[in-house]
Amino acid sequence: MTEDPAPSPTASQLPVPPTPAVPLSEAVGILVFVGVFLAVLMGSMDALVVSTVLPRIASNLHQVNGVTFVVSAYLISSTISIPIFARLSDILSRRNVFLLGLATFIVGSALAGLSQNLDELILFRGVQGFGGGGVFPVAIAMVAILYPPETRARVTGLLTGAAGIAIVAGPLVGSYIVSVTTWRWVFYINLPFGVLAMVVLLAAVGPLRPTNRGRFDGPGAALLTGWVGALMLALVQVADAGWTWTDPRIVALLVGATVGLGLFLYWELRTREPLVPLRLLRQRVIGASSGAMFFTGIVFSAMLTFLSVFVGIVLLHNGPNATNDVRDIIYFLAIPLILGAVASGQILNRVSYRAVVAPGLAMAAVASFFLANLTTSTPLWTFQFGFVLSGGIALPLIPIGFGLGFSLTGTTIAVQNEAPAAEVGAAIGLGRFFQSLGGALGISLLTVFLTWRDTTLSAGVTSASGLASALVTSYDEVFLALAVSVAIAFGFSLALRGRVPVASAASKSESEAAPPPE
Repeated sequence: MTEDPAPSPTASQLPVPPTPAVPLSEAVGILVFVGVFLAVLMGSMDALVVSTVLPRIASNLHQVNGVTFVVSAYLISSTISIPIFARLSDILSRRNVFLLGLATFIVGSALAGLSQNLDELILFRGVQGFGGGGVFPVAIAMVAILYPPETRARVTGLLTGAAGIAIVAGPLVGSYIVSVTTWRWVFYINLPFGVLAMVVLLAAVGPLRPTNRGRFDGPGAALLTGWVGALMLALVQVADAGWTWTDPRIVALLVGATVGLGLFLYWELRTREPLVPLRLLRQRVIGASSGAMFFTGIVFSAMLTFLSVFVGIVLLHNGPNATNDVRDIIYFLAIPLILGAVASGQILNRVSYRAVVAPGLAMAAVASFFLANLTTSTPLWTFQFGFVLSGGIALPLIPIGFGLGFSLTGTTIAVQNEAPAAEVGAAIGLGRFFQSLGGALGISLLTVFLTWRDTTLSAGVTSASGLASALVTSYDEVFLALAVSVAIAFGFSLALRGRVPVASAASKSESEAAPPPE
């Protein structure tokens, strides 16, 4: 990662100013956190809840083909909206932009629940995803304004941990809802929580308008929407609809995406106030964090998806206990991720960013390679003395979860503190965009790769054992690709520098004397 010839001091090298932290009473600070946490948790859970009930949706709407677009529409639109909402938060009221994203998510949820056919559901999931994509980056930008450095690390860690909580709670919530009522309540349940979060934030905090307002990059938003949408549509059609890479429609989409990407980069690097400030990547911490986020985004999304399918179908053949066993395997990854995300928020007040993120990713990378040697006889877990985990698929998932949790919080906090105050929302959105894009690309490309490798390895094989061996080998190669992705993320983490700034006593007293938020 290159640096500017004459880099300016980082935030950790400068005295901490009395702003942008806005003084909040303890009670109001807790209230604001509750409102933001509810919104982030709701957005994080949505995809997992919906994925759990997809078969029920397909059956109810009598449309099996194309039902995966219910998930893809959300993922694509949220990837596009992340930098849009992040930039808007830097030029308008941060609170109001957050509420706009939350309101869009709520409206999309209501419309999705009212859908009468698959086309309507896909469309409204896109609306829902567009709003959901703006929730997390603007929430982190608000935290950077509302809380002082020594508090915001802990708050950010808790907000990042919401993703892990969603992994645990999402499948349980989805399966419970469809067991007692219709799948439509998977979407309706978002309404009371979303409205509650909006009411809390409207009552507890002012608009948080920026001092210097810029302009919104409309051409950049249009180009971003065009190339990401074309690329994702091509990958989804190849992975889910069986279109070939030589299909004229796929070729046209890929050419359009390539041209659109080129125009997007050209415009963003030359316009004065870009939607995606790519020039920020020249700053060492932001560039390294964004690179790490891209590759951990691949791992986080794809590992959950492929582990669930491998355990549930390849190993357990969708048997009577498959759902519960898949859920428990996910817990071995998700619970350490939650603990790692929360713990790193505490640790980062004492050590550097690199001292937290790099060891975490190194541990996750080493553990990930153990998943590249699975067989049809690999146990889900083995215990010594009846309670000490000693082997199986579950064992390497624990260090992987901890390592990813350390990285998710550490890179977010690093960007939050090192970005210029006027562009903290855009900088956080940049990293989140790379993370989301990594997840979208990772699942699609690896699904295409898995299908191709299984077809190649099983060509001419007639025995059931040979076909099973070919499928397991294909999954092993996918897990190997994920291990390499973690190792690349570790490489980016080595370029991190700096640590959470600590406010001096003078700065704290000045902050306490500052006027309340508008």
